[in-house]
Amino acid sequence: MVDIYVIGIGYKPLDSQGRRILYKSDIILSSERLLEVFKRYREFKKVQERVIVLNTVDETVEVIRSRIDTKKGGSPLTVLASGDPLFFGIGRRIVSEFGKGRVEIMPDLSCIQVAFSRIREPWDNAFLMSLHRGPDPQRRRSLKFEMKDVPALLERHKKLAILTDGENNPTEIAKVLVGSNISQPTIFVCEKLGDLDERIIKGAPENIAAMSFSTPNVVIILSGEKG
Repeated sequence: MVDIYVIGIGYKPLDSQGRRILYKSDIILSSERLLEVFKRYREFKKVQERVIVLNTVDETVEVIRSRIDTKKGGSPLTVLASGDPLFFGIGRRIVSEFGKGRVEIMPDLSCIQVAFSRIREPWDNAFLMSLHRGPDPQRRRSLKFEMKDVPALLERHKKLAILTDGENNPTEIAKVLVGSNISQPTIFVCEKLGDLDERIIKGAPENIAAMSFSTPNVVIILSGEKG
């Protein structure tokens, strides 16, 4: 029986199913950043009193665990997520903790999908990776790849898309490419996708390495970009 819904937001209006789930939900869990995104949705005013703001995945899991067996009359519990919850997102953790039979994922577009659309570049041949270690500095995630792996991965795949965080940011990513043997790498930094002040910055590693950027952002790197 599904009783946990993970709804992606950020890029598109909610469909009728997502709206129905939100309106029926006993509680709606959100991070502080996603709450600011959710405030732009027309559904927000109707459910705002049921929103609980949490800022770590561990807190979210514990609240779900404590509430899941005491929900009112079978009302669903909703977790808001950024974009596609199963793309390096909270959806993976919630499914792992509570089982596939109890969770339904309702994705929005992923930030990477949006980023590639902004630069009008196909992404079916891109290597997708995350350098995002999570919001809690005391419990940083381990990563499959590190910053130092970026040049070799770009040389192998020619096109990278990278989720960043405050430490593993576009400036630091660019620095590892300065002086590399990669043929004419071009970096795109896609800031605050979906927001009114969204910005796309394109440049060579030397230029990007000298700049600072707003968060959240994602990075796309192309080898041999001519345009």
